[in-house]
Amino acid sequence: MRRVASALARGAPLPRLPLLLWLLPALWGGSAGVAAQGGFSYQELCRYTWEAVDPDKVHYKINPCGNVLDCGASSAVCAYDLKSRSSFSVGDSSLIRSSKLLLEFNSTKSCSHQGTPLQSNIQFSCGKTLGSPEFVTSDDCVHYFEWKTFVACKKDSFKPIKEVPCYVFDDDLQKRDLNPLIKISGVYPVDDSDDDLELLINVCRNIGKSTEAKNCPEDAAACLLKGGRAFNMGRPREPLKQHDKNRLVMRYETELGDEKPSFCGGHSPAVTVTFVCPQGRRSEDTNPKLTAQSNCRYEVEWVTESACHRDYLESKSCVLTNEQHNIYVNLTSLTQPAGYVAPYVAKDEEKYYYYLNVCGKITRGGCNDQYVSSCQVKPQNNQHKVAGRFAHQTLRYADGDLVLTYPEGDSCSSGFQRMTVISFECNQTAVNDGKGVPVFMTETDCTYFFTWETKYACVGENEALPCMVADHKKRYDLARLIRHSELEQNWEAVDGNPVEADRRHFFINVCHKVLPTGGAVNCSREASVCSVGKDGIKNLGTFMSPPTKVGQNIQLVYSNGDECEEQGKKIETNITLVCKPGDLESAPVLINSRHNGCLFEFEWHTAAACVLSKTKGDNCKVSASQAGFSFDLSPLTNEIYSVNSSVYTFYISICGTLPDNLCGSSSAACQVKQSSKNAWSLGMPSSELSYYDGMIQLNYQNGTVYNDEKHTQRSTHITFLCDRDAGVGQPEYQAEDNFTYNFKWYTQYACPALPVECVVTDPQTMEQYDLSSLDRTKNWYAMDSSEQGKRKKYYINICRPLNPVPGCDRQASVCEMTYKETDGVFSEVTSISNLGIASQGPVIEGHGRILLNYTSGSLCSWADGGKSEAFTSLIHLVCSKGTLTSSPQFIEIKDCVATFLWETEAACPVATVEGQSESCSVKDPNSGFVYNLESLASEKGYLVDGIGKQYMLNICGPATVCSSTDGSSGGGAADGSVVGGCETDDLKHVRLVKLNKTLQLSTEGYLSLTYTGTVDSFTVIFICNKSYPGELKFAHEELNSAKQIHHTLFEFHTALACPPSPVDCQVTDSAGNEYDLSDLSKDTEPWIALDTSKDAKTRTFYLNVCKPLPYVPGCPGGIIGSCMKHGERGQNLGMIQISPQAATDGSLSIVYLNGDRCKGNKQYSTRIIFQCAQDMRPPVFQHEEDCEFVFLWRTAAACPVHKAEGKNCQVKHPRYDYVYNLTPLSEKDVKVSTEEYDYYFRVCGGLSTGTCKTPVPASDVVASCQIKKQNQSFKKIAGLVSRNLTYENGFIKINYTSGEKCHKIYQRSTAIFFYCDPHPDLKPVFLKETEDCTYMFEWHTPFACPPYKSIDCSYKGSDGSSYDLSPLTRHKENWEAISRADPSQKFYINVCKSLVPHQVTGSCSSDAAACLVEGTSHINMGEVAEGLRLESGVLVLKYINGTKCPDQVRKKSTIIRFQCDENRVDSKPELVTALEDCEYTFIWFTSAACPLKNTVQNNCTVTNPLTGHLFDLNPLKRRAGYTVSDHKNHRELWLGVCDEATSSCGSGIGACFTEGQKQINAGRLNKALTYEDGALELTYKDGDACPGNPDLKYTSIVSFVCQSDAGPGSKPVIVSFYDSTCTYYFSWRTPLACEEESVEECSITSGRTVFDLSPLIRQRGSYEAFDTANLTASFYINICRPLNPIIDVSCPPGVAVCMVPTNGAPVDIGRITAPPKINSVTNEIYIAFNSTTTCPNDKNLNLSSLIMFHCNRGTDLGKPKLVWKSTCTYIFEWGTPVVCPDKVDISGCSVTDEQLHYTFNLSSLSSRPFKVISERRTYHVGVCSGATEVPQGKCKDAAVCLVSGNNAASFGNVKEMKMDYQHQYEALLVQYKGGDGCPPVTEMDELCVFPFQYNGKSYDKCIRNNKEQPWCATTENVDRDGKWGFCGNEL
Repeated sequence: MRRVASALARGAPLPRLPLLLWLLPALWGGSAGVAAQGGFSYQELCRYTWEAVDPDKVHYKINPCGNVLDCGASSAVCAYDLKSRSSFSVGDSSLIRSSKLLLEFNSTKSCSHQGTPLQSNIQFSCGKTLGSPEFVTSDDCVHYFEWKTFVACKKDSFKPIKEVPCYVFDDDLQKRDLNPLIKISGVYPVDDSDDDLELLINVCRNIGKSTEAKNCPEDAAACLLKGGRAFNMGRPREPLKQHDKNRLVMRYETELGDEKPSFCGGHSPAVTVTFVCPQGRRSEDTNPKLTAQSNCRYEVEWVTESACHRDYLESKSCVLTNEQHNIYVNLTSLTQPAGYVAPYVAKDEEKYYYYLNVCGKITRGGCNDQYVSSCQVKPQNNQHKVAGRFAHQTLRYADGDLVLTYPEGDSCSSGFQRMTVISFECNQTAVNDGKGVPVFMTETDCTYFFTWETKYACVGENEALPCMVADHKKRYDLARLIRHSELEQNWEAVDGNPVEADRRHFFINVCHKVLPTGGAVNCSREASVCSVGKDGIKNLGTFMSPPTKVGQNIQLVYSNGDECEEQGKKIETNITLVCKPGDLESAPVLINSRHNGCLFEFEWHTAAACVLSKTKGDNCKVSASQAGFSFDLSPLTNEIYSVNSSVYTFYISICGTLPDNLCGSSSAACQVKQSSKNAWSLGMPSSELSYYDGMIQLNYQNGTVYNDEKHTQRSTHITFLCDRDAGVGQPEYQAEDNFTYNFKWYTQYACPALPVECVVTDPQTMEQYDLSSLDRTKNWYAMDSSEQGKRKKYYINICRPLNPVPGCDRQASVCEMTYKETDGVFSEVTSISNLGIASQGPVIEGHGRILLNYTSGSLCSWADGGKSEAFTSLIHLVCSKGTLTSSPQFIEIKDCVATFLWETEAACPVATVEGQSESCSVKDPNSGFVYNLESLASEKGYLVDGIGKQYMLNICGPATVCSSTDGSSGGGAADGSVVGGCETDDLKHVRLVKLNKTLQLSTEGYLSLTYTGTVDSFTVIFICNKSYPGELKFAHEELNSAKQIHHTLFEFHTALACPPSPVDCQVTDSAGNEYDLSDLSKDTEPWIALDTSKDAKTRTFYLNVCKPLPYVPGCPGGIIGSCMKHGERGQNLGMIQISPQAATDGSLSIVYLNGDRCKGNKQYSTRIIFQCAQDMRPPVFQHEEDCEFVFLWRTAAACPVHKAEGKNCQVKHPRYDYVYNLTPLSEKDVKVSTEEYDYYFRVCGGLSTGTCKTPVPASDVVASCQIKKQNQSFKKIAGLVSRNLTYENGFIKINYTSGEKCHKIYQRSTAIFFYCDPHPDLKPVFLKETEDCTYMFEWHTPFACPPYKSIDCSYKGSDGSSYDLSPLTRHKENWEAISRADPSQKFYINVCKSLVPHQVTGSCSSDAAACLVEGTSHINMGEVAEGLRLESGVLVLKYINGTKCPDQVRKKSTIIRFQCDENRVDSKPELVTALEDCEYTFIWFTSAACPLKNTVQNNCTVTNPLTGHLFDLNPLKRRAGYTVSDHKNHRELWLGVCDEATSSCGSGIGACFTEGQKQINAGRLNKALTYEDGALELTYKDGDACPGNPDLKYTSIVSFVCQSDAGPGSKPVIVSFYDSTCTYYFSWRTPLACEEESVEECSITSGRTVFDLSPLIRQRGSYEAFDTANLTASFYINICRPLNPIIDVSCPPGVAVCMVPTNGAPVDIGRITAPPKINSVTNEIYIAFNSTTTCPNDKNLNLSSLIMFHCNRGTDLGKPKLVWKSTCTYIFEWGTPVVCPDKVDISGCSVTDEQLHYTFNLSSLSSRPFKVISERRTYHVGVCSGATEVPQGKCKDAAVCLVSGNNAASFGNVKEMKMDYQHQYEALLVQYKGGDGCPPVTEMDELCVFPFQYNGKSYDKCIRNNKEQPWCATTENVDRDGKWGFCGNEL
C-alpha cells in the first residue's frame, strides 16, 4: 500500500482530503492495481473488525457497518488513545456518507476547540486482496485512512471464493502483513522429501486458477496432489492469528460434507501454516516446508520477511538507509540540476501542469522561489502557484511504501496550504533510462498526489523473486549463499587473470545486492556483482530474475549493469553453480570475460547447487553431506522437558528415556492428564534423526495403545527448527491427531554453521589465495607426540566447523583429543572440545603465507590460575608447491593459544600458466599435476550445434574435416595454414579458425584452449566431470564488426579437466599411532602392481597413492588412482576421493570408487590393503570380485610414524634409519629481518663474537639474538646453543631456550623448522612470535631431504611374469660383494636404494647405491637412476653418475645382473669385470630374481618358494575360536582358524555373525594357506547370500602380518567390510608370519682368506642334534638365520637354536646375535648364540649356545653335535670343509679344490665351439682353448671374441686364463684377461663398426663431424643405412 507521509508542516491547517491508495508494484506480474471506478458495496468488509494504528498515539478498530464494541454498537471507527488509555468513537455507522470510493463517518462527539464533530474518512481504491485500512494522518477533528481492496474494484477479476484478513498487529502495535504473499493465480509448493505427494497452498485465500493447480478444487486454499489426483486439504475459516513474538498462524480446514480422502483413515484433512519472521535467523527467506504430517494433518513452516514488521523510516534528505533490513534508498539521481532543459512535468484532467523536481529546486515552471520543488501552472491565465517546497520535505518508508512530501506551498482559496505528495514505485525498466516520470493521480483540498515509477525506488531486494529452483520434485536452494548485513562480507571471486595490470576484485552476492562493506563499500547500491580495479568501480549486473536449471547446473543471470563498450548494451553476468557436495565455502571463479566487457562468466562449485535430499543419522546426530551441514542434538539430552496444554502435560526426553515414574519403563515421551494424573506413553526411545531442507525430525513410536478401532499405538513427532537466539529452546505442542502427537522445537542446535569464504586477496599485489582446495568434507588432523606416552590428536577443519567428532563442540573448527586405554583397547577421549571457531576468513601474513585465526573456543585458564580466556587456534599456512596431500603440523599450545604449521600448495597464489602447445599439456605450477589433453585429439573432430549454426573443431589437433571455401581439405586453409576448427553451414565451411593454439591453466583448476586467427578465435573451456573422453558443448558467440571481433566460446566436459583433490595421506589408529603413506605418492611414473594370476599376460595394473596417476598412455586422465590396461586400452578402476583408513591393529586400507562402468550399473573400484613391512615392496594383485580389484601392499611406508631425537646436529629417520645432518648449515650466522627486528641465529652453534650481547654467565653460548632495527643497542638473547635435533612427521626442529626475560615472566626462545626442498639457495623465513616470546622460523633446505634415493624394485615382463627384488633391499646394512681381485678393495652395494650409512660406508656419498672402499678412499660407483629391465631372461639394474672415471670425462657406473637360481637364498653379488676402472659389472645368482609364484598349501602351512621358509599357522588354533568386533556395523563376528572350532555357527563354518535372530555364514572354513610375495592369506568363501548382491556370497579374507613382538595373545581385527560384495578383510599380526631379514654376516676374513659359512644355512628344515649321553632332549639348529618352522614342533619364533626336552615345551637356547668369529688362540671359527631364556641354575644369566667349527675336508658339509653342557651353555662341534683353508691347484684345464678334496676337469669342453648370443651381440667362446669361427686375422689367441660382421674384438686371451672354485655358488670360475681395448659402443649400447663410410670417406674411430659430441656408425655405411649413435665411452 502507498500511504501519505504523516509528517506535515507544524501548525498548518490540515485538509480534509479523501486519500487514494497508490498501487504496489505487482508481485504477480503487473505493475499496478486496477483503478476503482463508480460506486461499490462495502458490506463484504463488515464480516471482520479491522485495525489500524497511528504510531505511538492511537490504536483504531474499524468496521464500516458498526458494532465496534469497545466504543458502542453504532461505532464504525473506534479510537483508543495510547496515552490516556481511553476509547472513543471517531465515526459512527449511522452517520455515514458515501461518494464514489470515499466513506465519511461523523460522530456525536465534538472536537475540543472547533465545536465540529469528530470525523473519519476512508478512501478506497481497487486492490487484488481484501487488504486492510491504513492510517494516513489526523488532526484534532479528522482521522484519514486509505484502503486498497478488491471490494473497491469495478470488476470481479480479483474476487476470491474465500479470503480472510491477512495481517495482525502485535503487542507493540506493529503491523505484520502477509497480503504481499497472497497469490491471485498460482500456488506455493510446499517443500518436502516425499516424492509421492505434493502439497500446494495459497495464503489467506483459496487457490486461484493456474497451470500447476489446474486439477485442484477452486475453493481449496490447500491442495494435495497424490496418485494423479488432487484433493482439497482445507479452506481458511478465521483470520491470520499471532502465535508468539515472531510467528503467525493460518489454519485451513475442510467442512462437513467435504470428501475425506481414503488415505486419511477417516480423519478430516487440515493444514496449519506457521509464518516465521527470520529475525535472528540472518534475515533469510525460505520456502514453505512441511514439518509434520499424520492422518492428513499437515504442519507447514514458512520463514519469510513478510512475517516481520518493517521499521518506520523517515528522512529530511533524499537518502534513506537501514542496515538491519538492508534498506537503502537514494533518490538524488532524480535531482535535476539548474538549467536542465527537460524538466519533470505531469498534467491533470483540468489542464493544470505540474513542474516537479526531486530534492531540489525546479528548473522551469515560472514559480520564483528559492525552495520550490513543485509548481502548479495553468497556461490559460498564466497562473503559477508553489505547490510544495523542499526546505522541510519528508521522505518516508514504511511497509513497502516510499513517499516524498513537499509541504508549505502557496495558500489556496479554502485557506489550506498547497502540498505535494509523491508515491514512488519500483520499476527497474522505467522510461527515461530508468528514471521514469511523475504521473498525476488526484487532488484533495489543495493536496496533489502523484505516482512515480523509477528504478531508484527499488528498496532492498525484490522479495517476489525466489532464490531457489524446482525441477519437478528436485529442489535446489541458493539461500545458503546469501550474504546479509549481520557482520558478513560479500563473496569475493577468484580472478586468475595472468595479466597483473588487469586484475580486479569481484564482489558477488546471491539473489541480493552486494553489501556496502569492505572493498565493495563504494560499489553501486544496485549491483549484485561489482568489480573494483585500476579501471574503476563497475556494476556488473543486478539480480532481476530467479535462478534457473541449465542441464545439471544452476544458473544465475544478473543484468542491467553499467554500460559496456558496445553501444546500447549493459553489462551482464552469468554465474554457473555446479554441485560440489559438502562445500559451502568455496568461492566463485571468473572463467571468462568478453572482449567488449559486456559479459562476465563465473563458475561456482558449491553444495548449494546440489539437490536437496533427506538424510538420516543415529546417536542424536545427523549429517547432510550434500549440503555440507551436520547437526548434533546431544546437548538437548539428559533433560526432561515439559509442555502444558489446557488438559494435559507432556514430558519429553530427547534421544533418551524418561524416568519410570512418569509413564512406566522405556518411554521417551509421555502424556499426563492434569486432573486425574492418568499417563500414556507416546513412544519408545529412539536416537535416529532425519534431516531435510532445514528441518530435523525425531520420531518415537510404539507408545500406549490408542482407543480406536485398530488399537493404534501412540507416537510422537518432533520437528527441530533453527533459531540462533533460542539457545536450547523449548518444545511446543502443535496438535494431537488422535494417536500422533506433533511438537515443534526452535533451538540453536538446529542451525547450520555460517559459511566463511576461504579466499583472500593481497591488497598490495592483488594476488589471490584460495584455501577451498583443501577438502573440508572430512577433518584434517595433527598429532602431538611431545609428551612420552601421552599422544594428543587435534582435529582441524578449514574455514568451517569440524565434521562431527564425538565429544567435540559442534561449532569448533579445532578440537583436542587424548587416548584412553581400557582393557587393552584404546579410544579417543575429548580433552578440549573447542579450540576455536572459524568466524572469519583467511588473513595475509606475507607472500605465500596465510593465517587462519580461530577464536572463541572453550574457556581456558592460564597455568598460574590468574587469568581465564577463550582458547584460540592459529594455523599458519605456507606455500609449498607439490604438497597438496600434506597435513597440518602441531607446533605448540601455550597460554591458551594452539599453533599449527601447514606446508601446502593451497597457500600458493592463484596463477595462470600457459602449457606446451605442441604436446597439448600444461603443468600446475603448485601441485605439479600435468593436465594432458592429447588423448582428446580425434580424427573426425567434434561437431556441435549452437544459435542455428554448426561448429566443427578438434582438440589438440587439426580439424581435417574442415576445408577452405574453395573445397581444399586436410585441415588446411587457403593460405596453407593448419585449421583448428570451422563454422559450417549446409556442409560448407564458411569460417575457418587456424590452429594457433594457446593452452592456459589457472591454479584454481580452470583450463582453456584457444585457437586464434587474425580477427577470430575459438575458445574451449574444459569442465570437470566423470565422462571420458567427454562432450563438446556450444556456449555463446561474440560479434563486434566495428572492432572486427568474432569469438566463439565452447565447453568441453571431461574427466581430463578434473584437478587432483587433496587426500590426506596421514591416518591414525585407535591408539593414536600415526601413519603416513605419502612416501608412496608418485609424480612422474605410476606403480605397476605385480600379478601372478592367469590373466597377467594380457593386462597390467597401474596404481598411485593419494595422488592421481601420472600420465599413462592409454589410461583415462583426470583424478583416477587405478587403471588396468589391456593392450593399448585402459580402464578407470577408481577415482581418488577417500583418505586411507586404519584398523585397530594399524592395518591400512584405501578405496578408489566410481571407476568405469562394469557389469550392469556397477562401476569398477579398487581396494588396497597396506601392511607394515621392513622393506618397500610393490603392490600385489590379490583377486577381483564383483568389479572390485583388491591389492595387497607390504611396505615400510605402512609402518607407524615415530618421533626421533638426535644429537650433534644429526637425527636418524625413525622409519628408514638414514641420518639427517644439518652440520653444513652451521658454518655461518644467519640473519632474518622483519619490519621491527633483525634476528640472528646459527644452526647447531654459537653466534660470532659481538653479534649479540655477552651472556651471564659468560660460559653460556648464544645461538639466537633479537636486535631492534631502530635501536641497535636493544639486543636480547633469544636462546642458548643446542645441537639436539627432533624429527617428526616430515620436518626437523631445533630449539634454543633459556634466553633473556620477556614480559617479566617468560624467557625468550627460538624454534627453527627445517623442511625438505631441493633448491639450495632458499633462506629462512620468520613465522611468528608467540605470546611467551618464542621466535619461530622455517627453513626450506636440501639438507632436510631424505639422504637417499630409491626406485621401484619390481618388474613385469612381456610374458606376464612378475619379479620383485625388494627382498634384497637392505635397510640396516649393505651387501658386501665378493671380489677375487685386490683384497684391499671392498665393494658395497644396495639394491634399488642408496647405501645405508653404516660403519665402513658412512663416508660414501649419500646418494651412492654402490661404493668402493679402499683404505680411506670412498668412491661412488653409481646412483639409483632407472628401474629394472629384463635382458635375455636376466634382470639388469644399472647405477649411473658416480665419481669421474680416470679419463675425467665419463662417470663411474655399475651394472648388476640378477640370475634366477631358486636354490640361492643368502647369496651375494660378485664382481665380474671392472672395465677401465669405470664400468663395474656384478653377477648375482639369487632366488629373488625368479618369477613370483602364488604358492598354496593345505593344513595351514605354506613355504616361501624363494627362501624355503615354512610358515605354520597351526599354533593359532583355538577351540573356542576368536571374537572380532565390527564397530561400524554394530556386530560381533566369530572367526575360526586352521581347525573347526566350537561355535553356534554350524559345521564347517570359518566366520559368522548374528543378524537379529539369524546366524549369518560369512565364509566356510579353509586351511589352504596362500603365500604371494611376502603375503600370507586364508580365504573363506561360499558364505550366505549377500543382501547387496544376491549373485554373490559372503567372503572373509584373513591376512597374516609379521609382528615379532605380538605375543601369544594376538587376535584378528577387521580392516574393512564392503557392503556391495559382502567381503570382510581381517588383519592378524603374529610372529608366525615373520621371516626376518638376516642382518648378520655369515663369513669372516682371516688374512687374505675369506671363510664363508653361508653354504651351511638351511633354507628348508633344520639341523638336528641329540643329547646322546642322557637322551633327555633333542636340538634343532640353523646358522646365520632363524630356524624354519618345524612340523609338530613349536619352537619360539626367531630362535636359531631350540632345545626340545623329552617332556616339556621347546626352549629358546640361542638367537642370532653376532656373526662368525675366530678364536685367536685355537685359530678356530665359532658362532655364539644368546637367548632370552633365564638359566634355571643361575637366575642372573640367560641360556646360550656355542658352535665350534673345525676343518673336515670333503664334499660332506657335516652337521653339529652336542659335545658338552655347562651350567648355562650348550656347546656343539661341527666338522665341515667350509672352514678349511681354500686352496686350489690348476693343471691344464682342471682345478683341484683342497677344501673339497675334489678335482674339476673341463678338458672335455675344450674341443667344442660355443656361441653365446646376447641382444644384438654374438660372442664366440672357447673353454681352455681359442675361440673358433672368427674373422680372419681377428681375435688372435682370443678365448672370447665378440663378432659383428667382419669386425671382431677379443675379450680375453687364452694364454692369460685363471680358474677358481667358488663354494658359495658351487661354481667353477674361468677368467680370461688381456683382451683388446674396450670397443666403442653407443649410448644405446650398440657396437660401433669400424671402419665406416660417411660422406664418401672412411673412418676408423669416433668422429665429431656435424655433431655436438663424438659419434660412430653401427653399420659399415652411414650414407646408405643412416644408422649411428653417440659414442658412450669415447672422448
